[in-house]
Amino acid sequence: MTLPNEASRINPRKQPKQKRSIQRLEMILEAAQSLIITHGIAQMKMTDIASHAGVPVGSVYQFFPEKAAILKAILDRRLTDLTQAVKTRLTDVRSEADARARIVDLINAGAHIHLHDPICRELWMATSIDPDLGRLQYQAHEDIGGLAHDVLGPFARDGQSDSKQDRFILASVLTGSVLRCLAEGNDRAGALLEEWKKIVGDILLSPSSSAPLKR
Repeated sequence: MTLPNEASRINPRKQPKQKRSIQRLEMILEAAQSLIITHGIAQMKMTDIASHAGVPVGSVYQFFPEKAAILKAILDRRLTDLTQAVKTRLTDVRSEADARARIVDLINAGAHIHLHDPICRELWMATSIDPDLGRLQYQAHEDIGGLAHDVLGPFARDGQSDSKQDRFILASVLTGSVLRCLAEGNDRAGALLEEWKKIVGDILLSPSSSAPLKR
């Protein structure tokens, strides 16, 4: 996922083409994720990543200008996987009731990841602290909201096309906020999740809609 005006500080310096370089890049990213889980983003240094990956620190800088660029690479991969999961789970939606069930299914899948993958909390923290990473996160909300709108639009509540899409983007943003509460261990996170699953369908979809999805 790439933003049109994204700051160069979070862009990779190069994309590896040779097998050895690709393997080294994977070692660096795996080491970074391991350190994030163990020590958190704030404590992670480029020298630590190099040591953990078993590569010279110059090799890390060869790919990434700074730590934020490594975080972007990790976030990019996760957001790409998330977008693909949304596409898969929204395939062949046939009715309003089916659409509601798919939305809850997506939220449950996201909740499971945020509860069991400790790196989620650290990545949310990074997007809050770093404006460039924050914009990347918001763009993901727009992309996922737009994707959901394209598939579920025929079952959406009446209104102008733009307002419908805005509601789907808003739902994506709010879903992210609830999932962040789960990742951070908020005392009310479980209750917020259950309440959100109850109302999100009514926010997005029309109970009277029964039109089949146009192909």
